[in-house]
Amino acid sequence: MTLSLRSFGSTVATAVATAQSSCAQLLDMGVGTPGRALMESVAGVGLWLQFLGLQILCRTRLATCGGVDCDSFVNDFGMTRLAGTSSTGMVTLTSFSPLHQSAVIRPGVTVRTVSAVTFRVMEDRSHPAWSDRATGYVRAAGVASVNVPVQAIVAGVSGNVAMGAISLMGTSVSGIDTVTNASAFGNGSDAETDAELKARFPVWLAAKAAGCRAAIAGSVAGLQTNLTYALMDGETPDGVSRDGFFTAVIDDGSGASSDDLLSRVYSAIDEQRALGVGFAVQRPSVLLVSATMTVTVPENVDLDTARAALIEALRNDIAAGGVGTGYAYSRLAYVAYVAYVVAGVSVLSVTDILLNGAQNDIPANTKQILLPGVISVQIIRGA
Repeated sequence: MTLSLRSFGSTVATAVATAQSSCAQLLDMGVGTPGRALMESVAGVGLWLQFLGLQILCRTRLATCGGVDCDSFVNDFGMTRLAGTSSTGMVTLTSFSPLHQSAVIRPGVTVRTVSAVTFRVMEDRSHPAWSDRATGYVRAAGVASVNVPVQAIVAGVSGNVAMGAISLMGTSVSGIDTVTNASAFGNGSDAETDAELKARFPVWLAAKAAGCRAAIAGSVAGLQTNLTYALMDGETPDGVSRDGFFTAVIDDGSGASSDDLLSRVYSAIDEQRALGVGFAVQRPSVLLVSATMTVTVPENVDLDTARAALIEALRNDIAAGGVGTGYAYSRLAYVAYVAYVVAGVSVLSVTDILLNGAQNDIPANTKQILLPGVISVQIIRGA
Protein backbone atom coordinates (compact mmCIF):
# COMPACT_ATOMS: atom_id res chain seq x y z
CA MET A 1 0.00 0.00 0.00
CA THR A 2 1.29 3.44 -0.94
CA LEU A 3 1.18 5.90 1.96
CA SER A 4 -0.28 9.35 1.37
CA LEU A 5 2.41 11.62 2.83
CA ARG A 6 2.53 15.40 2.93
CA SER A 7 5.41 17.83 2.91
CA PHE A 8 5.60 20.92 5.12
CA GLY A 9 4.57 23.18 2.25
CA SER A 10 1.59 21.08 1.20
CA THR A 11 0.42 20.80 4.83
CA VAL A 12 0.50 24.60 5.30
CA ALA A 13 -1.21 25.18 1.95
CA THR A 14 -3.99 22.73 2.78
CA ALA A 15 -4.52 24.31 6.21
CA VAL A 16 -4.68 27.83 4.72
CA ALA A 17 -7.14 26.72 2.02
CA THR A 18 -9.34 24.94 4.58
CA ALA A 19 -9.37 27.96 6.90
CA GLN A 20 -10.26 30.35 4.07
CA SER A 21 -13.05 28.11 2.77
CA SER A 22 -14.59 27.98 6.25
CA CYS A 23 -14.52 31.74 6.80
CA ALA A 24 -16.95 34.21 5.19
CA GLN A 25 -14.33 37.00 5.25
CA LEU A 26 -10.98 37.20 3.47
CA LEU A 27 -8.18 36.03 5.76
CA ASP A 28 -4.69 37.50 5.66
CA MET A 29 -2.38 34.44 5.64
CA GLY A 30 0.73 36.15 4.30
CA VAL A 31 4.18 35.24 5.55
CA GLY A 32 4.73 36.74 9.02
CA THR A 33 1.07 37.14 9.92
CA PRO A 34 -0.29 35.56 13.12
CA GLY A 35 -2.57 33.24 11.13
CA ARG A 36 0.29 32.00 8.93
CA ALA A 37 2.53 31.47 11.98
CA LEU A 38 -0.21 29.40 13.64
CA MET A 39 -0.66 27.27 10.52
CA GLU A 40 3.09 26.66 10.18
CA SER A 41 3.45 25.66 13.83
CA VAL A 42 0.60 23.15 13.50
CA ALA A 43 2.13 21.82 10.23
CA GLY A 44 5.46 21.26 12.02
CA VAL A 45 3.71 19.20 14.70
CA GLY A 46 1.87 17.30 11.98
CA LEU A 47 5.15 16.41 10.24
CA TRP A 48 6.55 15.14 13.52
CA LEU A 49 3.47 12.96 14.08
CA GLN A 50 3.72 11.72 10.48
CA PHE A 51 7.39 10.78 11.07
CA LEU A 52 6.48 8.90 14.26
CA GLY A 53 3.81 6.98 12.35
CA LEU A 54 6.35 5.99 9.68
CA GLN A 55 8.83 4.86 12.31
CA ILE A 56 6.19 2.70 13.99
CA LEU A 57 5.21 1.11 10.69
CA CYS A 58 8.85 0.38 9.84
CA ARG A 59 9.57 -1.16 13.22
CA THR A 60 6.52 -3.40 13.30
CA ARG A 61 7.47 -5.26 10.09
CA LEU A 62 10.69 -7.24 9.61
CA ALA A 63 10.85 -6.34 5.91
CA THR A 64 11.11 -2.60 6.62
CA CYS A 65 13.09 -2.44 9.86
CA GLY A 66 16.87 -2.55 10.30
CA GLY A 67 19.66 -2.84 12.85
CA VAL A 68 18.58 -3.36 16.45
CA ASP A 69 14.93 -3.32 15.37
CA CYS A 70 15.57 -6.45 13.27
CA ASP A 71 17.13 -8.08 16.32
CA SER A 72 14.20 -7.09 18.52
CA PHE A 73 11.70 -8.50 16.00
CA VAL A 74 13.31 -11.93 15.64
CA ASN A 75 14.22 -12.12 19.34
CA ASP A 76 10.52 -12.20 20.15
CA PHE A 77 10.41 -15.55 18.33
CA GLY A 78 13.56 -16.88 20.02
CA MET A 79 15.88 -16.30 17.07
CA THR A 80 19.15 -14.35 17.26
CA ARG A 81 21.52 -12.80 14.73
CA LEU A 82 24.55 -14.95 13.91
CA ALA A 83 27.89 -13.53 15.02
CA GLY A 84 30.91 -13.33 12.74
CA THR A 85 33.42 -16.19 12.55
CA SER A 86 37.19 -15.95 12.85
CA SER A 87 39.34 -17.22 10.01
CA THR A 88 41.58 -20.20 10.77
CA GLY A 89 44.49 -21.91 9.10
CA MET A 90 48.01 -23.21 9.49
CA VAL A 91 51.22 -21.18 9.82
CA THR A 92 54.79 -22.39 9.56
CA LEU A 93 57.20 -21.33 12.31
CA THR A 94 60.86 -21.63 11.34
CA SER A 95 64.25 -21.41 13.05
CA PHE A 96 67.42 -20.29 11.26
CA SER A 97 69.60 -22.43 13.57
CA PRO A 98 67.57 -25.51 14.50
CA LEU A 99 70.38 -28.00 15.16
CA HIS A 100 71.16 -27.25 18.79
CA GLN A 101 67.94 -25.71 20.11
CA SER A 102 64.33 -26.85 20.30
CA ALA A 103 61.28 -24.63 20.69
CA VAL A 104 57.88 -24.82 22.36
CA ILE A 105 54.99 -22.85 20.88
CA ARG A 106 52.17 -22.67 23.41
CA PRO A 107 48.53 -21.76 22.75
CA GLY A 108 48.07 -18.01 22.91
CA VAL A 109 51.27 -17.11 21.05
CA THR A 110 50.39 -14.45 18.49
CA VAL A 111 51.50 -13.85 14.92
CA ARG A 112 50.40 -11.05 12.63
CA THR A 113 50.48 -9.44 9.24
CA VAL A 114 52.16 -6.17 8.31
CA SER A 115 48.72 -4.51 8.46
CA ALA A 116 48.36 -5.65 12.10
CA VAL A 117 45.81 -8.46 11.58
CA THR A 118 46.63 -10.68 14.56
CA PHE A 119 46.21 -14.43 14.95
CA ARG A 120 46.45 -16.61 18.05
CA VAL A 121 47.91 -20.14 18.18
CA MET A 122 45.13 -22.59 19.07
CA GLU A 123 45.34 -25.82 21.06
CA ASP A 124 44.99 -29.06 19.09
CA ARG A 125 45.90 -32.13 21.13
CA SER A 126 45.59 -34.38 18.08
CA HIS A 127 48.37 -32.48 16.29
CA PRO A 128 51.50 -34.64 15.85
CA ALA A 129 53.73 -31.89 17.26
CA TRP A 130 51.61 -31.38 20.39
CA SER A 131 53.13 -32.33 23.74
CA ASP A 132 50.99 -32.66 26.86
CA ARG A 133 54.11 -32.45 28.97
CA ALA A 134 55.23 -29.17 27.39
CA THR A 135 51.61 -27.98 26.96
CA GLY A 136 52.40 -26.77 23.49
CA TYR A 137 53.73 -27.62 20.05
CA VAL A 138 57.34 -28.77 20.06
CA ARG A 139 59.89 -28.07 17.35
CA ALA A 140 62.49 -30.69 18.10
CA ALA A 141 66.21 -29.93 17.77
CA GLY A 142 67.31 -30.62 14.22
CA VAL A 143 63.86 -29.87 12.78
CA ALA A 144 63.80 -26.50 11.04
CA SER A 145 60.08 -25.73 11.17
CA VAL A 146 56.72 -26.75 12.60
CA ASN A 147 53.18 -26.09 11.38
CA VAL A 148 50.63 -24.97 13.98
CA PRO A 149 46.95 -23.94 13.78
CA VAL A 150 46.00 -20.30 14.34
CA GLN A 151 42.79 -18.31 14.56
CA ALA A 152 42.16 -14.61 13.97
CA ILE A 153 41.61 -12.70 17.20
CA VAL A 154 38.99 -10.45 15.59
CA ALA A 155 36.11 -12.23 13.86
CA GLY A 156 35.24 -11.18 10.32
CA VAL A 157 36.53 -11.07 6.78
CA SER A 158 39.50 -8.96 7.92
CA GLY A 159 41.14 -12.26 8.91
CA ASN A 160 40.96 -13.61 5.34
CA VAL A 161 44.58 -12.96 4.38
CA ALA A 162 46.56 -13.87 1.30
CA MET A 163 49.27 -16.52 1.13
CA GLY A 164 52.42 -15.29 2.85
CA ALA A 165 50.69 -12.31 4.48
CA ILE A 166 51.40 -13.55 8.01
CA SER A 167 55.06 -12.66 8.40
CA LEU A 168 55.62 -11.18 11.87
CA MET A 169 55.82 -12.68 15.34
CA GLY A 170 53.50 -10.94 17.78
CA THR A 171 54.94 -12.94 20.68
CA SER A 172 58.65 -13.68 20.98
CA VAL A 173 59.35 -17.42 21.12
CA SER A 174 62.82 -18.76 21.87
CA GLY A 175 63.99 -20.93 18.99
CA ILE A 176 61.62 -19.42 16.43
CA ASP A 177 62.79 -16.74 13.97
CA THR A 178 60.18 -16.42 11.22
CA VAL A 179 56.57 -17.23 10.47
CA THR A 180 54.54 -17.50 7.26
CA ASN A 181 51.31 -18.98 5.98
CA ALA A 182 51.73 -21.30 3.00
CA SER A 183 48.11 -20.93 1.94
CA ALA A 184 45.54 -18.15 2.02
CA PHE A 185 42.94 -17.94 4.80
CA GLY A 186 39.39 -17.57 3.53
CA ASN A 187 36.89 -18.93 6.05
CA GLY A 188 36.35 -15.80 8.16
CA SER A 189 33.00 -14.03 7.87
CA ASP A 190 31.31 -10.92 9.25
CA ALA A 191 28.24 -10.96 11.45
CA GLU A 192 24.94 -11.68 9.75
CA THR A 193 23.64 -8.65 7.87
CA ASP A 194 20.05 -7.41 8.03
CA ALA A 195 19.36 -8.88 4.57
CA GLU A 196 20.80 -12.27 5.56
CA LEU A 197 18.86 -12.27 8.83
CA LYS A 198 15.60 -11.52 7.01
CA ALA A 199 16.29 -14.27 4.47
CA ARG A 200 17.02 -16.81 7.21
CA PHE A 201 13.96 -15.96 9.31
CA PRO A 202 11.39 -17.92 7.24
CA VAL A 203 13.82 -20.86 7.05
CA TRP A 204 14.21 -20.72 10.82
CA LEU A 205 10.42 -20.72 11.28
CA ALA A 206 10.03 -23.66 8.88
CA ALA A 207 12.65 -25.55 10.87
CA LYS A 208 10.34 -25.61 13.87
CA ALA A 209 8.62 -28.57 12.18
CA ALA A 210 11.35 -31.11 12.97
CA GLY A 211 12.15 -33.98 10.64
CA CYS A 212 11.66 -32.18 7.29
CA ARG A 213 14.18 -30.80 4.80
CA ALA A 214 13.58 -27.24 5.99
CA ALA A 215 14.34 -28.29 9.57
CA ILE A 216 17.64 -29.84 8.52
CA ALA A 217 18.55 -26.82 6.42
CA GLY A 218 17.62 -24.46 9.24
CA SER A 219 19.71 -26.34 11.79
CA VAL A 220 22.78 -26.05 9.55
CA ALA A 221 22.19 -22.42 8.55
CA GLY A 222 21.83 -21.40 12.18
CA LEU A 223 25.32 -22.49 13.23
CA GLN A 224 27.49 -19.75 11.72
CA THR A 225 27.45 -17.24 8.90
CA ASN A 226 29.91 -18.68 6.39
CA LEU A 227 28.45 -22.17 5.91
CA THR A 228 27.26 -23.53 2.58
CA TYR A 229 25.72 -26.96 2.32
CA ALA A 230 23.94 -29.47 0.13
CA LEU A 231 21.61 -32.30 1.18
CA MET A 232 21.60 -35.62 -0.69
CA ASP A 233 18.29 -37.28 0.14
CA GLY A 234 18.24 -41.08 -0.08
CA GLU A 235 21.97 -41.28 -0.75
CA THR A 236 24.99 -42.38 1.28
CA PRO A 237 28.34 -40.52 1.19
CA ASP A 238 29.71 -42.99 -1.38
CA GLY A 239 26.77 -42.38 -3.72
CA VAL A 240 24.77 -45.55 -3.02
CA SER A 241 20.98 -45.15 -2.94
CA ARG A 242 19.49 -45.97 0.47
CA ASP A 243 15.99 -45.33 1.76
CA GLY A 244 15.70 -43.56 5.09
CA PHE A 245 19.14 -41.99 4.80
CA PHE A 246 20.56 -38.63 3.75
CA THR A 247 23.99 -37.03 3.51
CA ALA A 248 24.83 -33.42 4.39
CA VAL A 249 27.83 -31.92 2.59
CA ILE A 250 29.23 -28.97 4.57
CA ASP A 251 31.87 -26.33 3.90
CA ASP A 252 32.93 -23.11 5.63
CA GLY A 253 34.63 -21.52 2.64
CA SER A 254 37.99 -23.19 3.23
CA GLY A 255 37.41 -26.46 1.38
CA ALA A 256 38.63 -28.31 4.47
CA SER A 257 36.15 -27.84 7.31
CA SER A 258 37.47 -28.79 10.74
CA ASP A 259 36.41 -31.92 12.60
CA ASP A 260 34.94 -29.70 15.31
CA LEU A 261 32.67 -27.96 12.78
CA LEU A 262 31.49 -31.27 11.31
CA SER A 263 30.78 -32.51 14.84
CA ARG A 264 28.69 -29.43 15.62
CA VAL A 265 26.77 -29.81 12.36
CA TYR A 266 26.13 -33.47 13.14
CA SER A 267 24.77 -32.60 16.58
CA ALA A 268 22.53 -29.85 15.16
CA ILE A 269 21.08 -32.16 12.51
CA ASP A 270 20.65 -34.99 15.00
CA GLU A 271 18.28 -32.81 17.04
CA GLN A 272 16.04 -32.27 13.99
CA ARG A 273 16.09 -35.57 12.12
CA ALA A 274 13.08 -37.86 12.16
CA LEU A 275 13.12 -41.04 14.26
CA GLY A 276 14.60 -43.96 12.36
CA VAL A 277 16.31 -41.81 9.72
CA GLY A 278 20.07 -42.16 9.38
CA PHE A 279 22.42 -39.53 8.06
CA ALA A 280 26.06 -38.63 7.56
CA VAL A 281 27.99 -35.35 7.46
CA GLN A 282 30.99 -34.96 5.20
CA ARG A 283 33.31 -32.43 3.60
CA PRO A 284 32.99 -31.73 -0.13
CA SER A 285 35.66 -32.62 -2.64
CA VAL A 286 37.52 -29.56 -3.89
CA LEU A 287 37.81 -28.64 -7.57
CA LEU A 288 40.27 -25.83 -8.27
CA VAL A 289 39.02 -23.56 -11.02
CA SER A 290 41.58 -21.97 -13.33
CA ALA A 291 40.75 -19.19 -15.76
CA THR A 292 42.65 -17.38 -18.49
CA MET A 293 41.62 -14.44 -20.65
CA THR A 294 42.92 -11.47 -22.58
CA VAL A 295 41.36 -8.09 -21.82
CA THR A 296 41.81 -4.99 -23.96
CA VAL A 297 41.55 -1.63 -22.17
CA PRO A 298 42.05 2.01 -23.24
CA GLU A 299 45.51 3.56 -23.47
CA ASN A 300 45.20 5.58 -20.25
CA VAL A 301 44.54 2.57 -17.96
CA ASP A 302 47.26 1.31 -15.59
CA LEU A 303 47.83 -2.33 -16.56
CA ASP A 304 48.90 -3.63 -13.14
CA THR A 305 45.92 -2.05 -11.39
CA ALA A 306 43.52 -3.40 -14.00
CA ARG A 307 44.99 -6.91 -13.77
CA ALA A 308 44.84 -6.99 -9.96
CA ALA A 309 41.23 -5.76 -9.92
CA LEU A 310 40.06 -8.41 -12.37
CA ILE A 311 41.92 -11.29 -10.71
CA GLU A 312 40.41 -10.33 -7.35
CA ALA A 313 36.91 -10.13 -8.87
CA LEU A 314 37.26 -13.53 -10.55
CA ARG A 315 38.56 -15.21 -7.39
CA ASN A 316 35.71 -13.79 -5.30
CA ASP A 317 33.09 -14.81 -7.87
CA ILE A 318 34.35 -18.39 -8.11
CA ALA A 319 34.57 -18.76 -4.33
CA ALA A 320 31.04 -17.36 -3.80
CA GLY A 321 29.31 -20.40 -5.28
CA GLY A 322 29.33 -22.69 -2.26
CA VAL A 323 28.74 -26.42 -2.07
CA GLY A 324 26.99 -28.10 -4.99
CA THR A 325 27.24 -25.25 -7.49
CA GLY A 326 28.77 -25.21 -10.96
CA TYR A 327 30.28 -22.37 -12.94
CA ALA A 328 29.26 -21.09 -16.36
CA TYR A 329 31.93 -20.42 -18.97
CA SER A 330 30.07 -17.32 -20.16
CA ARG A 331 30.23 -15.82 -16.66
CA LEU A 332 33.96 -15.11 -16.97
CA ALA A 333 33.41 -12.38 -19.58
CA TYR A 334 30.48 -10.99 -17.58
CA VAL A 335 32.61 -10.71 -14.42
CA ALA A 336 35.38 -9.00 -16.39
CA TYR A 337 33.05 -6.31 -17.73
CA VAL A 338 31.26 -5.77 -14.39
CA ALA A 339 34.51 -5.62 -12.40
CA TYR A 340 35.85 -2.84 -14.56
CA VAL A 341 32.58 -0.91 -14.61
CA VAL A 342 32.69 -0.90 -10.80
CA ALA A 343 36.32 0.23 -10.91
CA GLY A 344 35.49 2.97 -13.41
CA VAL A 345 37.46 1.36 -16.25
CA SER A 346 35.98 0.80 -19.70
CA VAL A 347 36.72 -2.57 -21.34
CA LEU A 348 37.14 -2.68 -25.08
CA SER A 349 37.07 -6.47 -25.43
CA VAL A 350 37.50 -9.78 -23.59
CA THR A 351 38.95 -12.62 -25.67
CA ASP A 352 40.83 -15.94 -25.44
CA ILE A 353 38.70 -17.08 -22.50
CA LEU A 354 39.34 -20.54 -21.06
CA LEU A 355 37.76 -22.17 -18.02
CA ASN A 356 39.89 -25.03 -16.71
CA GLY A 357 41.60 -25.12 -20.09
CA ALA A 358 38.39 -25.42 -22.13
CA GLN A 359 35.39 -23.47 -23.34
CA ASN A 360 32.84 -25.50 -21.38
CA ASP A 361 30.74 -24.97 -18.27
CA ILE A 362 31.68 -26.70 -15.03
CA PRO A 363 28.55 -28.71 -14.10
CA ALA A 364 27.07 -28.64 -10.61
CA ASN A 365 28.03 -31.50 -8.30
CA THR A 366 26.36 -31.93 -4.92
CA LYS A 367 29.53 -33.35 -3.35
CA GLN A 368 31.85 -30.69 -4.72
CA ILE A 369 32.91 -27.13 -3.99
CA LEU A 370 34.69 -24.84 -6.42
CA LEU A 371 37.67 -22.83 -5.19
CA PRO A 372 39.80 -20.41 -7.24
CA GLY A 373 42.99 -21.87 -8.64
CA VAL A 374 45.37 -20.19 -11.10
CA ILE A 375 43.81 -17.03 -12.57
CA SER A 376 45.81 -15.67 -15.50
CA VAL A 377 44.78 -12.36 -17.05
CA GLN A 378 46.64 -10.64 -19.85
CA ILE A 379 45.88 -6.91 -20.10
CA ILE A 380 46.68 -5.08 -23.31
CA ARG A 381 46.08 -1.50 -24.39
CA GLY A 382 43.86 -0.90 -27.38
CA ALA A 383 43.37 2.05 -29.64
